[in-house]
Amino acid sequence: MTNNQTINSRDICDSNLQGTNTGVDITCLLQVELVAKGIFQNVDCLGLLSARSVSPAWKDAVDNARVWKLVLDKDVKWKKMHNVLIKKGVAVEPTEVDNYSEFYPELYVKIKKHLLSLEKNWVTKASYEQIKKMPYAGFVGHLNFQVKLADQFIVTRQSPQTIEIFNRWTLAPESVFDIGVDSDRAMMKSIDLTSEYLALGCNRGKIFVFCIKTRDLLHKLIDDPALLNCGSFAQDVMASRVDCSHLVFSPTGNMLLSCISNNSCQYETLTLRKITSPQEWKIVHQQTIHQFNVRRIQMDDSYIYLLGGANKGIQVRCATSLELVNTIGEAEHFIKSFQPYDRWIIVAGREQISLWETLVGTCIRRCQMNQTDGDIKTIGLVGDKYIISCHVNCWSSDFFILGVNVWDLRSFLEERGETSKPTFTFSESTLSWHEPGIDGVRDTSVEKLKVFVDDYQVGCLITWDFDYERREVPVPMLYFMDFSNHLEFSRS
Repeated sequence: MTNNQTINSRDICDSNLQGTNTGVDITCLLQVELVAKGIFQNVDCLGLLSARSVSPAWKDAVDNARVWKLVLDKDVKWKKMHNVLIKKGVAVEPTEVDNYSEFYPELYVKIKKHLLSLEKNWVTKASYEQIKKMPYAGFVGHLNFQVKLADQFIVTRQSPQTIEIFNRWTLAPESVFDIGVDSDRAMMKSIDLTSEYLALGCNRGKIFVFCIKTRDLLHKLIDDPALLNCGSFAQDVMASRVDCSHLVFSPTGNMLLSCISNNSCQYETLTLRKITSPQEWKIVHQQTIHQFNVRRIQMDDSYIYLLGGANKGIQVRCATSLELVNTIGEAEHFIKSFQPYDRWIIVAGREQISLWETLVGTCIRRCQMNQTDGDIKTIGLVGDKYIISCHVNCWSSDFFILGVNVWDLRSFLEERGETSKPTFTFSESTLSWHEPGIDGVRDTSVEKLKVFVDDYQVGCLITWDFDYERREVPVPMLYFMDFSNHLEFSRS
């Protein structure tokens, strides 16, 4: 600090202390930039707002736009909600002309209200909003319903040549991607996306990578070494039985994990790529797994989780080397879904939810479901607050009852109170979801129902049986129950 800066700081402190006996404001002794970068960026959003009310000098430091942005980007929960509000059209990104001292505190209040509403909505009767249904023209198994930091989309294959991205919250179309010359033979099998890239896994072991902003095709990748030189007819036949069954970006978006299933030889190839630039996607590790039949993959900063076929359990592998760390629940029958959380894995069977320790591989506790609830289809986590389990009960060939149980996550982990009972339950009948015909409700049975759940919504993808009266198969439909809207809770 120079002599002039020292004199100026002393003058500011003297002016603040005139007529008072209070202590010296620490911001008077330091440059505002140093305080902003060294202290305020290390607190959360709530702490930043509290610091803003300490003094005018602290307020000026906090209102530095870079500090607010750093804190908001660091807090995953707040950033996710901010992105949701942007896609809904009720919040915007700051611009250079905005008054930052007003913009960010107002944004903070708005996000805080929506986060509080989100927690209350999950345990308040009839607090969710049933969003309008959306025709789904893609294949049943290929909906990306996962929400990451930038993934506020629904992606479907609308034709053999095109992939269309919809705004998840308004269901409005946003962009279309052309697969290209291989579209006639490329059947989409898996999909994932970040704010920058869209990756499509197809049959014949191919992966198409697009730039989200420009929609340009960046890469056409092949991860199975046996498919690199398919010139003969026999090799071409073998390639036709190879699928890119799973694609997962890492939480930071700088790694891509692919799983290539070779149905002829009963093995799967895991490939981990490091993304250093749009042009450079370098393979850093490959691992072959025999006769495991991977059904689902999740990935966090530390581990990769692979759900295998019947009685195969869940493999836990290192997220940087693909080395096997542990196998969870090999003797468990009918694992329907799972969710990693901290050092545990929450596993859902047909009629129970169990808690497993990741590294030790032991089951800590089990919570049995009521048999009348039906089979569990999937589970999800609402932040660090709730476990959501969705179960389906088939009452007739015409409709299902979709039940949702909300469990307190902390009680489940720490075994407090009645851990075997959910905090809140509600149900919805799919009878009202039938596509109406000219003469009333379409008399068509539900063929298959797939359920998705995350922090904000429960989604259902329904396919219908063939309609013999009209000689057609009704278009599959997506239905959503949205818990993300802010409600004023005047009821008890």
